[in-house]
Amino acid sequence: MEEESARPVRLMNFVSEEQLEESKKSRGERVEDGTAQRDRPLFEILKENKDKRDAEFNERFKHRPPKALDEDETEFLDKVEMSKREYERQMADEEAQQLRSFQAAVAAQSNVVHELKEVPTLPRGRQNDWKEESTSSPIGCPDKSKTAGKESKD
Repeated sequence: MEEESARPVRLMNFVSEEQLEESKKSRGERVEDGTAQRDRPLFEILKENKDKRDAEFNERFKHRPPKALDEDETEFLDKVEMSKREYERQMADEEAQQLRSFQAAVAAQSNVVHELKEVPTLPRGRQNDWKEESTSSPIGCPDKSKTAGKESKD
């Protein structure tokens, strides 16, 4: 304990007003320490600085020739291209298969429609009986009186 008290107490770095004024004159006012006011938003200042750095970087590498691809890189790019072609071929095959199945379904549907449009032909004697039966009853069933009379004749 005695050793600690024997050491002189160190004061923090105290800056007097005079020293502050001298440092302002020598280095100029700064925004960080509050001696200068910003006349533009910080975003604009930072964007400007970034644009300057980017322009310097681009200027350094502007005149360099492009780097040649390694064997691994070319192999990778070839594989990517082949897989892309394979995918496109599979899609074309699938689309062609769907188109063929659609055309077959349309053809089958048109065959059914053509079959329904054809009127079934009945023998001449039965055609007249069918017309009489269909018109005699409101429900579409033949009258028993007419059919009973025909059966008795036979």
